[in-house]
Amino acid sequence: MLSAVPVRHAYVHVPFCASICPFCSFHVKVREAGDVAAYLDRLEEELAEIVAVVPVDLDTLYVGGGTPSYLRTAELARLCEMVERHLGRPRREATLEVHPSTATASRVRHWVELGFTRLSIGAQSFDDEVLRRLGRTHSGADALACIEWALAAAQVTSVDLMMPAAGQDVSADVRRAVATGAQHISVYALTIEPGTPFAMDGVCVDDGGAAEALSAAADLLGAAGFERYEVSNYARPQARCLHNQAYWAVAPSLGIGPSASGVVCCDDGSLIRWTNPTLDRWRVARSPLMVIESDRDARSDGGGSVEHVHGEDLMRDLLMCGLRRVDGVDLDEVTRRSGVDPRDVRRSELARLSDDALVDIDGALLAATDRGRLLLDQVTVALW
Repeated sequence: MLSAVPVRHAYVHVPFCASICPFCSFHVKVREAGDVAAYLDRLEEELAEIVAVVPVDLDTLYVGGGTPSYLRTAELARLCEMVERHLGRPRREATLEVHPSTATASRVRHWVELGFTRLSIGAQSFDDEVLRRLGRTHSGADALACIEWALAAAQVTSVDLMMPAAGQDVSADVRRAVATGAQHISVYALTIEPGTPFAMDGVCVDDGGAAEALSAAADLLGAAGFERYEVSNYARPQARCLHNQAYWAVAPSLGIGPSASGVVCCDDGSLIRWTNPTLDRWRVARSPLMVIESDRDARSDGGGSVEHVHGEDLMRDLLMCGLRRVDGVDLDEVTRRSGVDPRDVRRSELARLSDDALVDIDGALLAATDRGRLLLDQVTVALW
């Protein structure tokens, strides 16, 4: 049986973009006539399906993509109205991902009027040549203007940077982001995912150069007074992203829209994780939650996937997500939630990682070191 405890977090995936970036591996598509209307119709059905089987009391909402800010004013207003009617208005935080090319001062004000308290702006760089190489359709000036408008309207403005791209001056981009006054900055490593245009074109990223760039960014942001609270995220006091913190804690969260993933609790403490199918299948499939309610061991529905996570699998999930947080993960809490103590089943692996200065173990607290965060994939593979 699913838990009667309300789910407090929701992610809505908007898959539409004006164009697709060559590094992007997310489920996105270029908008065509009729796409958004059909998407919104199905979204309303999915929301009704969800609340029929899961109690919801929202603290945070995150609308991402894709490019949700690419939706027209009336389209985004309809999306927000449907979410609020079915799930309620989030009490603590509502984030909208924003592409700088979609912003004007009036549009930014409208997004805030719709209830978004946090705008996450995909600047990636402020160098026009770097942006061109990344396939971005905005300029550095567009990004700066968008940030200025967001700061004037929203409670929290976050800026995304991507590095290292060819020819990028990492220090200049970080300093420019700090100088805007944004309260939150995310620094993501450029990775080449299979099947993307970058991968097919043979674009490569030097791992050593990437580690050096990310370390330099961390030093600059720390010196500027930003607190690093996750591998890729830095915030001023009181400006951490609450939604993402819940995600890294493996808290129950709804995944709404094509390809979105969610997690709900069973009454025995185990989890059900599902991923919705991609757009074409999602339009005609029921929410996997409808199947989960009747059979928690169901494997899939309409092209999506469903997984019952418990025991050692749940322990691994809690470790993998928790190690992304600078504060680390409480091993006693992992044991309580999963029923498996990593200090027993991963004793030798933890000792080796500690000896290699990749993790610190302080009582029940396990945290990646600075070096471990740069080599986090290696750390997580060792504990898998």
